[in-house]
Amino acid sequence: MTIGAALAGAREYLGRSRVDGWLLEDYRGSNPIFWNLVGHVSHVTRPCWFLVPAEGDPTLLAHEVDAGRFDSMIERAGAEDVQVKLRRFGSRSQMLAGLSEMLAGQHRVAMEYSPEAALPRVGLVDAGTIELVRSLGIDVVSSGDVLQYATERWTPEQRESHRVAMEGLLRSVHDAFTFIGENINWKLSEHDVAEFIRGRFQRLGLVSTDGPIVAVDAHSSDPHYEPSPDSSAIVRKNSLVLIDLWAVAPEPGSVFGDITWTGFTGEPSPEHKEVFNAVAEARDAAVTFMQDAHAQGRELAGWEVDRAARDVIANAGYGDYFVHRLGHSIGLEVHSNGVNLDDWETHETRKLIPGVAVSVEPGIYLPEFGIRSEIDVFLGEHGPEVTGEVQQEIVRINV
Repeated sequence: MTIGAALAGAREYLGRSRVDGWLLEDYRGSNPIFWNLVGHVSHVTRPCWFLVPAEGDPTLLAHEVDAGRFDSMIERAGAEDVQVKLRRFGSRSQMLAGLSEMLAGQHRVAMEYSPEAALPRVGLVDAGTIELVRSLGIDVVSSGDVLQYATERWTPEQRESHRVAMEGLLRSVHDAFTFIGENINWKLSEHDVAEFIRGRFQRLGLVSTDGPIVAVDAHSSDPHYEPSPDSSAIVRKNSLVLIDLWAVAPEPGSVFGDITWTGFTGEPSPEHKEVFNAVAEARDAAVTFMQDAHAQGRELAGWEVDRAARDVIANAGYGDYFVHRLGHSIGLEVHSNGVNLDDWETHETRKLIPGVAVSVEPGIYLPEFGIRSEIDVFLGEHGPEVTGEVQQEIVRINV
């Protein structure tokens, strides 16, 4: 998303929410939302502020030693008919004076702040900075909704980049199951399978800075297990294999895909099938819940979708074994800054809005094994769309 489009989205949201402006502050990379909005600027070493008013031009307040580094950003904005006013400061007293002048006429501003740290993904500005702004007579509210409206809605180009990522991920996970079947007699380890997937990513032109998760039997009971060369289990016959993989196309501005599939080297037991069916039912119930709400014209908060899926797993008798939120925002980061599907780790009150994407990934983690099924859902203009293949049963790995 260009800075002009992001600013237009922010203004649109501010204009209808009775908030005078969105004030972003960063110190040495502490607030990634700042940089998602203005774009990459290297080696900024002092505090900087950016005000997006509901009406009028945005203002950047930057230190004398850093101000020149924003020239290209200001030029990019100008090319989109957005005039960014630059204010400079040197001393702290000059910064405070500049901040006060910049906020003149503002009564209520949104910042990356979450009351009582309810939404940690939003609460990026330190308490002292919030105190400082409030000392100027400004009412500070959370920017959780405006930031996703401005920076987390996908462009058509990002939607296409996600399609590319998802195609590569699905090819890779199916190829991994085939690789396991063909090599199971050679003391194949979890780490070997993870290396195979990383090789597939390289050949497909996908990028991932960490992962994937390849977890066998009891290791799959750890939702964020990641195999290392010296701690990996051997993949044996009659074992459950959980693979969670995520990646992004290398072009700037591309967005991630993120999926989880499970396979079995042989015939799954009745218990494996029962647990998978409960997970799949919860996954599908969440998607249906979102689709029904869209058909009714009803906006959903993230916590509501989590609850719809969690109730399914609880009713199946596995409520104590679903130990994480239902899903997370997907965007420029695999765990991005928009709405999450969460009524467990947090109480996510932000709305599911058109243009954002989320994972749906219920899981049941018993001591002996864990099963998770993860899909991605894009909130399109015609409603929630599952963006890739949906696993319907445990993959029987040919051994």
